[in-house]
Amino acid sequence: MPNSTALRDALTQSPNNLSLLLLYGRACLEELHLDEAREVFTRALEQDPDQTDAMLGIAKVLFMEGDTSGAAVRAERVIFLEPTNAQAHLLLSRVYLSEEDRTKAIEHFDRAAQIDGTMSDPALERELGRTARDARKTAPAPAAEPASQEAPMSGGGDQDEFFEDPFDDPPYDWRPETFYAPGDPERGNVTFADVGGMEELKEEIRLKITYPLQFPDLYKAYGRKTGGGILIYGPPGCGKTLILRAVAGEVPCNYLSVGLHEIFDPYFGSTERNLHQIFETARANAPCVLVFDDIDSLAMDRRQIRESQMRNLVNQFLHEMDGIRSENQRILVIGATNQPWALDPAFRRPGRFDQAIFVAPPDAPARAQIIELLAKDKPIAEFDTTELIEATNGFSGADLKWVFDRAAELALSAAIHTGQPVPITLELLLAVAKAHSPSTQEWFEGVRTHAQTNEGPDSIFNDMRKFLNAPSNTKKER
Repeated sequence: MPNSTALRDALTQSPNNLSLLLLYGRACLEELHLDEAREVFTRALEQDPDQTDAMLGIAKVLFMEGDTSGAAVRAERVIFLEPTNAQAHLLLSRVYLSEEDRTKAIEHFDRAAQIDGTMSDPALERELGRTARDARKTAPAPAAEPASQEAPMSGGGDQDEFFEDPFDDPPYDWRPETFYAPGDPERGNVTFADVGGMEELKEEIRLKITYPLQFPDLYKAYGRKTGGGILIYGPPGCGKTLILRAVAGEVPCNYLSVGLHEIFDPYFGSTERNLHQIFETARANAPCVLVFDDIDSLAMDRRQIRESQMRNLVNQFLHEMDGIRSENQRILVIGATNQPWALDPAFRRPGRFDQAIFVAPPDAPARAQIIELLAKDKPIAEFDTTELIEATNGFSGADLKWVFDRAAELALSAAIHTGQPVPITLELLLAVAKAHSPSTQEWFEGVRTHAQTNEGPDSIFNDMRKFLNAPSNTKKER
């Protein structure tokens, strides 16, 4: 959170900026400038009498001053206007705990945890003797709506009726295979810490979905919205699929990964309908990250397509990403491909995949990180990795993994035949690496052809041309 002095200076330039007022009020609260915070939140309410963040800010001021009754009244007003305000329920939990009403304190704490899957308040959890994860596990099952039972399975009707619980009898009987909600223990198996390099891509993902959820008012103050589109491209084996999996363990929101088999259908019109249902499910669960691996299969250049069904699919995909629906503002769509030149150019305009990031073979610092990760939990003799880093110039992450796996196989074979443990040595790793040609060479040979024939200002080809023309990379294609 920015400090109050910087925000006060910003307010002198934009005194009626409601988002800045709320940010300044929160900063004052954090710095315990209670009188200033109360004045700022009051100014915000003068602009918008139903501004729940400002009401909640005043309630927090009153609670800090010891006026629990005044804090409770305002927090209850916030819940009346916005029943799913987790912070208001959390404040009421603190209020009731201070009044020694543990039953109501736990009730509001549980409600806050069930509303916000990322919520965590260690201090309050210790006092209540209950964790947010426990509260989410005991959430009651939603009651079935009579109207949803009468809704048709396809065509007509109000689509919003279907998505209050998108996995409870959704239209077209579509259910995602890979959907993770916040707090799901399976989604944390891989995080950004397990991915060597790609710092630019990691930060771009944080900017589009993680930071907006952590600092919503700061994003409002700058006029930025949550979500958008990121296209990641590069040679096979360089970590595109790995980082898509790591996103699930990193972002504090819902995550939906879509397989091609969940979209394509032999019946006319069903493929487009499946794609629409996928986006509707993401919208119903916003904020959400929606992931498409091998996206070139769904977004091919229409100039190269003769079949009408594939053209319809591309048109449907463009329509879903067009941003006409306001719900898309809270969805981050990430697509990965080995063939960016095969995509329809319309996908790369602003508002769709407006950010394209080249995932190149790892450079020396990234290879050092990958080697450190691959060496973990293996019987490897101590050695300086500098020589191995130099010997694997141009290797993809998959190539590096193969080097370690092959060296482990050879060491294991020696251990079996000698009856004694044999460590994996630097000499063995270097021998395996020198006998292996980088798997990216063939891809770069194809890229050079596409990059030379495309002379336009396309940033994708510009990035690949820069990489190919770099002196250190020219040596790789030996």
